Amino acid sequence: MRKITIFTASAMITLVAMANIPRVATMAPRTRTALHNLSTKIKRLITSIILCFMAIAAMAQGAESPSVQMLEGEIRAGLTTPLGGYHTGKAQVSGTLGLEGRYNFKGTPWDCGLMLDLSTARRGYEHLYNDGYDRWQNNRSLALAATSEYNFRQGTKINPFAGTALGIAFNDVIGDKYFPSKGTSMLFAPRVGVEFLYHIRLMAQFNICRKGYNNFSLTLGFVIGGRPKRHE
Repeated sequence: MRKITIFTASAMITLVAMANIPRVATMAPRTRTALHNLSTKIKRLITSIILCFMAIAAMAQGAESPSVQMLEGEIRAGLTTPLGGYHTGKAQVSGTLGLEGRYNFKGTPWDCGLMLDLSTARRGYEHLYNDGYDRWQNNRSLALAATSEYNFRQGTKINPFAGTALGIAFNDVIGDKYFPSKGTSMLFAPRVGVEFLYHIRLMAQFNICRKGYNNFSLTLGFVIGGRPKRHE
């Protein structure tokens, strides 16, 4: 299981390294430097979160999982930032909403489920016009996907987890449409996180579906169900 943990974390760090900000060759040197520094800080923060997860997961090796309620549901919200460049747009923070239901397999730390997730990749395009207006485009993805996760301390008050979602994404553009596009695509969404006190769930997720729509999300969720059973 330790090999699985290391592999999952390594894959996450590789995705972080791929999350470059758009090309800004036409900007002033001071602006390029500021954007580069911001991108570096974001990557370091994400990498730190992943490394903390690895440390928690390593300490959890060998822990015996108590029996928990089979069904649980979650509602979550959070922030997103685009991954990769798209028509020289400047990465901006946007939002995400999600619903998820999960089934916990009896006697194991595994669960599976179904998620409905709305995420966005917002970019600014003021530099293309230089007219003083706030110009941006928000690439939105509505995803329906199956999920699977491994819970390293199932049934405890601090439960780190890792998993992935695989499904379909419905992509379109909202707001100003400087580069209109739409359609469907496959979604691959690796994730890591920690559940606190059986109800609070902090999760980082990479939503990989289509160029221009890929994004990283950091969410806070509220969970009902999945608590330890009082009687075996």
